[in-house]
Amino acid sequence: MKFLLGIVTGLVIVGAAGAFVIASGAFPVAATIPPSGLEKSVATLAVRRAVAKRAPRTENPVKASPDALAKGLAHYRSMCLTCHGAGTVDPSAIGEGLNPPAPDLTQPSVQSMTDGELFWVVQNGIRMTGMPAFGPTHEDPEIWTLVTFMRHLPELTAEEEAALQRGRATEATEATGKAEKPE
Repeated sequence: MKFLLGIVTGLVIVGAAGAFVIASGAFPVAATIPPSGLEKSVATLAVRRAVAKRAPRTENPVKASPDALAKGLAHYRSMCLTCHGAGTVDPSAIGEGLNPPAPDLTQPSVQSMTDGELFWVVQNGIRMTGMPAFGPTHEDPEIWTLVTFMRHLPELTAEEEAALQRGRATEATEATGKAEKPE
């Protein structure tokens, strides 16, 4: 009985300490402060488990073809490039300011996700990360096409990188009213 009382008392103290830190405003929320190792570990585990539980178990119906990759590139340029970048195209200033940073989608940790998991993340977004939900504004076939292109990212051709770079230049012109100088 004493052991159980000790566990309950310990949990109450930890909960009260956490509530105090939050209520006092001591918990850092600025996007300029990197998350702690514990915060990163807990968030990563929570996201991985939640996505794996909810992701469709179906195979991607959109197969890689020149047409699908061209459509996927167009979607990627308009929806993803700003935050994730691609190949030699860096994320924009918005993407650089995200905390946690948007992952490089060619990383093994991303590429090892199932197509259903990638689909679910694009469709539903991830709270408090800057990853928006595209499901409300895009049809499932468009999202599957984007997943097909995401799988292709590690093998971008020079022409595809150039198309993405042109997209970045267009984005900068629209934002500033000034054309970017070619490198």
